[in-house]
Amino acid sequence: MIILPALIGAGVGFILMLGFWRAGFLAERSGLAVLLSAIAIFYPVFAAIEQDWSGLALHTLIFLGFTALALMGFRRGLYLIAGGLIAHAIFDAGLITLGSPGPLWWPAFCAGVDLIAGIILIRLIQTQKVPA
Repeated sequence: MIILPALIGAGVGFILMLGFWRAGFLAERSGLAVLLSAIAIFYPVFAAIEQDWSGLALHTLIFLGFTALALMGFRRGLYLIAGGLIAHAIFDAGLITLGSPGPLWWPAFCAGVDLIAGIILIRLIQTQKVPA
């Protein structure tokens, strides 16, 4: 139940970044800062839906951490946002084994999106296709 959602997520991450790049959304940092913050909001939403109040508190704190990282990346450079995306993929991978609010397939799917988006962003920065 992990491989297929992760592969679908990786495909979505690729299409997302390709679309963002082609549309010019990557010409400045704000879109990617919003993306990192938006990705992190899903677990608090899932916890609220499930009325898991302790999970909501925990995942809200984690969301705030990723949002702070997104703000720092907006101010200081896209490498921080790329690192945040990859860090969120690692976080998602941990939730595969620890359990998380929301659909069972979500952590694997989200990890795929985050990892590929982060890797592509790093590559776009390295090839100077987007400003760092």
